[in-house]
Amino acid sequence: MPFVAAMAASHAPNMLLDPGAEWEEFMKLHYRMAPQAAGGKPSLEVQQKLREDAEGAFSVLRADMEAARPDVLIVVANDQFVNFFFDNIPTFFVTLADEVRGRFTRYDFHYRNHPELGRAILEAGVAAGLDLSFGEDIELQHTQMVPLHFLLPEPEIPILPIFVNTWIDPLPTPARCYALGGLIRQVADATAERVAILATGGLSHFPGSPRIGEIDTSFDEGLLRQMRAGEGAALAGLTLEELRQSGNSEFLNWMVTIGAVSDTPAAATFYMPDHVATGWGFASWKL
Repeated sequence: MPFVAAMAASHAPNMLLDPGAEWEEFMKLHYRMAPQAAGGKPSLEVQQKLREDAEGAFSVLRADMEAARPDVLIVVANDQFVNFFFDNIPTFFVTLADEVRGRFTRYDFHYRNHPELGRAILEAGVAAGLDLSFGEDIELQHTQMVPLHFLLPEPEIPILPIFVNTWIDPLPTPARCYALGGLIRQVADATAERVAILATGGLSHFPGSPRIGEIDTSFDEGLLRQMRAGEGAALAGLTLEELRQSGNSEFLNWMVTIGAVSDTPAAATFYMPDHVATGWGFASWKL
């Protein structure tokens, strides 16, 4: 069955927070050391506009996904010390549980997993020389739950969480992530089910860095421009240093989805800096 849909979206926690007190309390806690923190926070009107714009972008991605009628949604995200720590940092990890759960603020998430598709990806990876880690005891976190809230609020289809290490050196190269995406596409195309893929994260931000609070809008917009132009292979030529310097290590998640779509141009992209820490980005490919 053909691979039917591909999407990418930021997973910034403040997307899922109510504008006003909840939004400001979270951002004050996590970004109080950002240089611009002393200069004030975005007004309530700005916060509300950001939420409206994000919901508008998500609505386009959701409409594209629903039109494709997938039977399963692969979710490519990074772990942030919820499931993996320094005693075990897999480069790529495939979830083989029967179900996955998580909680973020007041929201509970519970989805069926698709271990059969996960095993097919693992076996294809071994055959192709791309060895992946795997396991069952996985907790969903904001890196998956924020976009899932908008794109799959009801667990009507199973998901398959795949983790990419964007957090602890050594990181996989963009080319390696692109290759993983191509492998996933081959497996998906060989299944009897309709498979969609969602990458999450980014765009530019610098959590835990002296550069916290910076947003590289120029680099972000360049990435989206290349996606609209269908320059997937060119994006695979980016270096880790280029991604690090622009605050885009989480773009490695996007590179997996870009590898799955190859040089197919993105049908829609959206971009909005949140004025605090992150350039919110979105993309959808119609396959």
